[in-house]
Amino acid sequence: MILLTSRKLAELVAQTRPPREGRSRYWRIRGTIKGQYIDESTGVSSQTRAEEIRIKRENELLDQAIFGAKATTTFAVAAVSYLESRQPKGMQRYAIAGWNENSPCLVKDFGETLVNKIDQAKANEVIAKRFQGKKPGTIVRNFLTPLTAVLHHAAKEADRILQNSAPHVRPLFLFLMLTGCRVSEAINLKWRDADLEVRWLVLRDTKNGTDRGVPIHRQLVKVLSALPSAATKQGPVFLTDRGNPYKNRNREEGGQCRSAWTSACRRAGIVDLHQHDLCHTFATWGLIAGMSDRVKKEIMGHASSEMSDRYAHVPLHEAIAAIDLIPSRWYEEESQQAWRSRCQPKTKRPWKDPARLPILAPFGSNQGARRIAPFRSAG
Repeated sequence: MILLTSRKLAELVAQTRPPREGRSRYWRIRGTIKGQYIDESTGVSSQTRAEEIRIKRENELLDQAIFGAKATTTFAVAAVSYLESRQPKGMQRYAIAGWNENSPCLVKDFGETLVNKIDQAKANEVIAKRFQGKKPGTIVRNFLTPLTAVLHHAAKEADRILQNSAPHVRPLFLFLMLTGCRVSEAINLKWRDADLEVRWLVLRDTKNGTDRGVPIHRQLVKVLSALPSAATKQGPVFLTDRGNPYKNRNREEGGQCRSAWTSACRRAGIVDLHQHDLCHTFATWGLIAGMSDRVKKEIMGHASSEMSDRYAHVPLHEAIAAIDLIPSRWYEEESQQAWRSRCQPKTKRPWKDPARLPILAPFGSNQGARRIAPFRSAG
C-alpha cells in the first residue's frame, strides 16, 4: 500500500469543471496530476458521473507515474522489447526465450501475466517447479537475474511507441507489429482485399512483385473494425488524420507517416529506431511464440512457394493459427483531444502586460532600459 504525503496530495489538483454554456454540454477534467497537465472532456453531462471519471483518471495517471509501463504490459511483451533493444547474449537470452520451442524459459513461465502481477510468490512457484534441488548460484544466474532485467526494462520501454503515438496512426503501427508488413504494403491495403470474418488479407504488388496472403491477428480484427474507413469498407484501410489516403512515395521508407513515427519515438525517449525495425520485432515475436520458421517467412514475404503465390487469396488455417500464438500488445482507443491533453500538454503563457514591459532606449544610447512617459498634448 502506498501512503501519500501532504506534498504528494498537493500534486493531485485536477478538478471537474462545469459545461461551458453554448459550447458543450459535457463536464471537463482540468488540472495537474503528478506534474502532468490535463484538460479533457468526460463525455458525460452528469456531475456525479464526471466526478467518478475524474477519480478513475487520477488513479490511472498515478499508477502510470509510479509503476510506469508495468501497469498494462504483459511479460511476453516486455521480454520481446528487452531482447530487441538490449540484445543480450548467451545464457541470459536463452533463459528468457529458450534454446528452441521445447526448452523451458521465462516467456513460457509467465507469458501473458501482467508484469505488475509478478511477485515473490509467483517466482517461488517457478523455482519450485523448474529448479528443484539446484544450487542458489544456478537459480540466480538462470532465473532471477534475467527476470529482474526484463521487469526493470518493462517499467521504462515496453509499448512506449504505441502509448506515445497519435490516435490516427496507432492502428497502423499496431498493424505493422502484428503482421510483419512493410509500410508501403500497409498504406496500399484496400478493404476489398481484407476479410475480417475469415481473418485474411491480400497484399497486392509487394516488393518482390507478387501478391501475398497474410493472416489477421485476433487483436487486429477489433482494431480494424473500429477504423473510420470501416464504415463503408471502400478504398484504403488506413487514412491520415484528415481522412485522406496516404501517398506512397515510390516505396520511400516511412511515406507520409514518417513524421508521426519520429514524434512518437521522441516522446517515448527512443532513438535510432525505424519503422522497418517492426518487421524484426514481428520475427522475434514469432520465434518466442514457437511459430515455425517456414510459416513465419511466408507471412513476412521472405520466402514463398509456387502454391502460396498462386493461391494468395485463399486463407491458410495453419498461418491463422500460427499468428495467434503471438501475444496481443498494449492498445487503447483514444480521442485526438484526449491524446493531445496527455502527450501535448498546454503550457501557460506568461502574463503580457504592456505597462510592465520595459521599453528599450534607442540604439546607441547608454541609458539601457527605461520607460517612456505617456504622451501628453500641448494644450
